Amino acid sequence: MKKHPFPFFIWLILICSAPIFAQQTAPGLVFVCELQVKLDPALVVGETAHGTRRIIPIVGGSVVGPKVKGEILTGGADWQVVRKDGVTELEAHYQFKTDDGTLIYIKNIGMRVASPEVAAKIARGEKVDVSEYYFRAVPKFEAPVGKYEWMNNTLFICTGERLPNAVKINVYQVL
Repeated sequence: MKKHPFPFFIWLILICSAPIFAQQTAPGLVFVCELQVKLDPALVVGETAHGTRRIIPIVGGSVVGPKVKGEILTGGADWQVVRKDGVTELEAHYQFKTDDGTLIYIKNIGMRVASPEVAAKIARGEKVDVSEYYFRAVPKFEAPVGKYEWMNNTLFICTGERLPNAVKINVYQVL
């Protein structure tokens, strides 16, 4: 029996390690839609074990994009926690009706990071330039079988901008 120059386990390590050395490209992004989410004033629960709890009622808005258009419906909310370090953790649940009558549910989890001064301006309802804070989230859509079911099987990220009485959210599909 002829011996191989490398023992079997070394060949196995080299073969199994090949994918590690392969260069992967970063995923791309494609714009999906802009959400203009209208808000009522915050309901402040107060200080909790996790931080200051706020509930921001969602009272309407619009969805505009190349493959989806519609109206955000009243009845959702953004359940926020403002942590001791000033970071706002966001978890919004709401729904919209497309222009062809389809209901789509959204759960959007993210964060807004701002200096104490900028956070105070936002809390007072002042317009703050989006470059002064970091606002990112991961929306998850639930759509019925049919025209919009592609949204159920796609990862999305979004950027956010807090306006005095609304939030502007730009949603991107991760390729």
